[in-house]
Amino acid sequence: MQPVTLMVSSAFRGLLRLLPGLLVCAGGTALALWVNSVTGFSVSATALFSGVLFGNLRSGAVSTQVGLNFASKPLLRLAIVLLGFRLSLTEIRAEVGLWDVLALLVLVSATVWGIGKLCTKCGLSADFGRLLGVGYAVCGVSAIAAVKPLTTAEEEEVAYAVGLVTFFGTLSMLSYPVLGALSDMAPELFGWWVGAATHDVAQVVATAAIRGDEALETAVVVKLGRVALLGPILVTLTFVTLGRKSVGWPGVAKVFPSFVVGFLLAVGIRSFDVMSADLLALIDNVRKVLLAVAMVGVGALVNVRSLTAMGGKPLKVGFVSWFLLAIAALLAARLVTLL
Repeated sequence: MQPVTLMVSSAFRGLLRLLPGLLVCAGGTALALWVNSVTGFSVSATALFSGVLFGNLRSGAVSTQVGLNFASKPLLRLAIVLLGFRLSLTEIRAEVGLWDVLALLVLVSATVWGIGKLCTKCGLSADFGRLLGVGYAVCGVSAIAAVKPLTTAEEEEVAYAVGLVTFFGTLSMLSYPVLGALSDMAPELFGWWVGAATHDVAQVVATAAIRGDEALETAVVVKLGRVALLGPILVTLTFVTLGRKSVGWPGVAKVFPSFVVGFLLAVGIRSFDVMSADLLALIDNVRKVLLAVAMVGVGALVNVRSLTAMGGKPLKVGFVSWFLLAIAALLAARLVTLL
């Protein structure tokens, strides 16, 4: 048999092995998109939960494992790279002031570090602390997905972190507008608070829009500043991971995650403003679908029995972290708006 024929045959067999799992992921993604269109509930969270449901109802479905692993790893990394096209350093520099930057640096760093310490003190793993910390500090599920490959966290820990971010983000959407109205908070102050304390971008928009355009514009700018810090966090965690593996500086280039390099390159390309709005919108839609597909794969690999074995500690940590972040963000918002 000719080499080309062998290659084609091998590729076809590989595709056939991927197909069952990818079909499961496609079905879960379609369900998540439909739920989002009807209820507005997070696509990624719904995709994850549908994956968990499938994986635990069909735990013996070995034929789907290859495709599910492909979705939860290579496709997840590709979604992270495409996330970089949402960030323009030029736009961020033009819209975010010096005091905003300093306040966000302190707030995000303290959140990631504080939640990590709280998790380890409560007997939870350091990797779970990293996932939950970036989820709260940066941009919810997208940040958790971006950091996951840089940890040795179990799929159950990823699912728990996503669940906490989704639940407490929803709680923010319900409670912040009420608190803002009761305290007669100024739109700019309310927008800064929401942008600094709410986890997901969509949740920020939905919450801030209630108080008008000024609050919404401020919230989006502040949230954009938080999202921009994902790049430095990925790079930092990469070197932390390298340190844990005792990889010397000469070996850094060989093991530096390609998806982190891709993410940074995407940010660089976006910052030069060489892409049309239509192309950027298309890339972002592809990213959302890939992330949903990946979340189905991650969820399907979760063992619910192992998840419940973590007990109520993560929920307690999630609540304390949410409460302290809300207070810290409000203090930062008051300080910045006074300067």
